[in-house]
Amino acid sequence: MKVDRKQGVKWSYLAVNNKLDELKADIMRAVVKDIELNGREYHPNSWTAHALNFVRSTLKEQPEAYFQIFKEGGNSKLPFLSYSTLPGVNCPGAGACLSESYCYSFKAWRYPAAYFRQLQNTILERQRPELIASELKRIINKKEYSGRRVDLRLYVDGDFPNLDIMRFWFNTLEALPRVAAYGYSKSIHLFIDYIKLYKVPSNYALNGSGGGLYDFRIKEIENEAFYRGNFESYQLSSNKSATKLTRDEKQQIRKAYNEKIFICPGLCGDCTSAGHACGSLDKFKNIKIVTPIH
Repeated sequence: MKVDRKQGVKWSYLAVNNKLDELKADIMRAVVKDIELNGREYHPNSWTAHALNFVRSTLKEQPEAYFQIFKEGGNSKLPFLSYSTLPGVNCPGAGACLSESYCYSFKAWRYPAAYFRQLQNTILERQRPELIASELKRIINKKEYSGRRVDLRLYVDGDFPNLDIMRFWFNTLEALPRVAAYGYSKSIHLFIDYIKLYKVPSNYALNGSGGGLYDFRIKEIENEAFYRGNFESYQLSSNKSATKLTRDEKQQIRKAYNEKIFICPGLCGDCTSAGHACGSLDKFKNIKIVTPIH
């Protein structure tokens, strides 16, 4: 059993539209078909095993979390606590960024655990958000995080899908001031509506990024305290990653802008001696961060 993008998108829409009985039935049809074709022996890390675990936990009457809600530690590129949901169906502000060549999130669907984690979190946000808040509180109270700031990349994949879930997250962050959350959202219209009613907590930093339907409305929030500034890409002629730029290539990027910029080195954990730039609402407020692409 392997879930292609078409099947993954179908299950995604069933999840966000709360058609969980239909979702369960469709997943189980795929599981039964796979078992009939390949026998009852399957690897514990296979799509079939993960699908069964998802059904037995997330699709219960009282959903539970089988897969990690948050990823801890990450990797050399993103060494922070991180959280994701499904891309596309949770991205009401997505525009050109949703194209297959642009959106990196769909590439994670090669791995069953990544897909079902996103699917699980999408459902928990709507059905049992208290489990998410409880897990975040448990993590930051672990010994290794005791008494210090905990960086959280909120929505590596996915985005704020509606005002109710946005309010859940900002209430949660306000209650946990040691969490320093940041993100790159296309849901600019939701932020505009949200600040008419509520306040975004001081421990959340928003980076504006291109490719969304509401890019033209960023000016309506760019003076808000939570808005750090723009994060955008620059097309390099060379075929190099951000971590291997020469001095001349960096100069090429700087010449393209008639303002002070910060060139993203591609590694979030130590991009500056004062912490990571995208989450800084003081030193990098209103400074454009540019990431080179090739």
